[in-house]
Formats: sequence, C-alpha cells, structure tokens
Amino acid sequence: MYRNHTIETFDNATTKILVDKTKTGKQRDWQGKKRRSQLTAEHFDKAGLERKAERMNECADTLVFKSTPEGLKLYQAWFCKVRLCPMCNWRRSLKIAYHNKRIVETINEREKVRWVFLTLTVRNTDAESLPETIKAMFKGFQRLTNYKAFKTSVKGYFRALEVTKNRDPESESFGTYHPHFHVLLAVPHTYFKKKDLYITQDEWTSLWQKAMKIDYKPIVHIQRVKPKEKLDDLKGYE
Repeated sequence: MYRNHTIETFDNATTKILVDKTKTGKQRDWQGKKRRSQLTAEHFDKAGLERKAERMNECADTLVFKSTPEGLKLYQAWFCKVRLCPMCNWRRSLKIAYHNKRIVETINEREKVRWVFLTLTVRNTDAESLPETIKAMFKGFQRLTNYKAFKTSVKGYFRALEVTKNRDPESESFGTYHPHFHVLLAVPHTYFKKKDLYITQDEWTSLWQKAMKIDYKPIVHIQRVKPKEKLDDLKGYE
C-alpha cells in the first residue's frame, strides 16, 4: 500500500519498503510525480480553484499493489482526474504508450513497414500566446498530412503534443514555452531505398514551414527507429 509517498507492505507486524519498477528495471518515480501534483495544487489553490486543488493534493494518496509472478502490479488506485495534474497525466501517458506499443507490434506482424520518429517545432512563445500557437500547430499539422509527399510516403502515424517551459533564469527565453510535436511515422519498407518515397530532413523542414505559414525555418528533427528500439523508449511516449 502506498501512503505518504511510500510503498509499504505489512508482514507479521514488520514494515518492508517496496520499490515499483518497470520490466527494464527502471524505478517508477511515484514520489516525484506526487510532489509535482502537490506543487500544482498549491498554484490552483492560490488561483481560487480550491476544490480542484484539494482533489489534486489527495491524488494517488493510496495505491494498492498485488504480488504476481512477474512482480508487483498496480491493483487499485484513486486518482483526481484533474486535467493538469502531473500524476494523472503521467499515468495517462503510460496507458497511451502501452496501447500504442500493442498497435505497433500488431502492425509489424501484418505489414512490411519501417518507423521514423519526427519532431516538429516552432519558436518559443509566452503564456498569453500559447493557446493560439498550439491551435495554429494543429491546423499546420493537418495541412502537412494533406501534402502529396506526406500521403505518398506515410502509411500512418502517432502524434503527441508536448509543451515544455524554459526555466533557466540566465536564458533569454526564460519563462517562455516550447510547444512541439513528436510524431511516430509508419513508412513503406522501401522508404529508405526509393527516392520517390524518401523525405530528407531539409524537405521535412520546408514542408513544415509551408504548413505553418511562417517566415522562418523551424527546427525539425527526423530519425530512423531501429528494430531493437521500443516505442516506450522514445521521448514523448514515456
């Protein structure tokens, strides 16, 4: 049972501290996510959102784990489900990553495809302009998917929006936000061999600039996903 940010089990009046780990041995950072939720709850409280702040502050106070042959499994939990709760967003991202991984595995069994990981960015923006920037990015991505090059070379995709805040006080962009898309693309197995299918990084940059209707070259990154890599190892799908 998880109490006060500690996972405990009781056996003959003794207390044993348990560690919740992934299949790869990485420890899940329950305590870190809980601290972030409590910090966010404080901001909600100051903003006058007392009910949401109370729910978020109590998010995941109690977790019940079940012992299985594969190790500890989360059996029961109580989450606040507040949209901006760090704990709930973390759990949601894990769930999405799990389902996406299953989909990728099924596609690999049925189709001959390769996978590439695309990151699409725009310039940093302030808090006031962030909603409008994100709205423009979704419209831009829709335009991108309608271009002939995209339709010819991409058989399907997963898209995730990530927004990070610049926190370095010594940086010129301190206090601004950096919205960007992480996109996992399924491409034909001949994608890297045929010139009429392969899209270079410069071409991706031009396509994204055109789709966003901006007068500067955005930073775009594209990388091949090697067969040994797993979906949940890729940034943006953690």
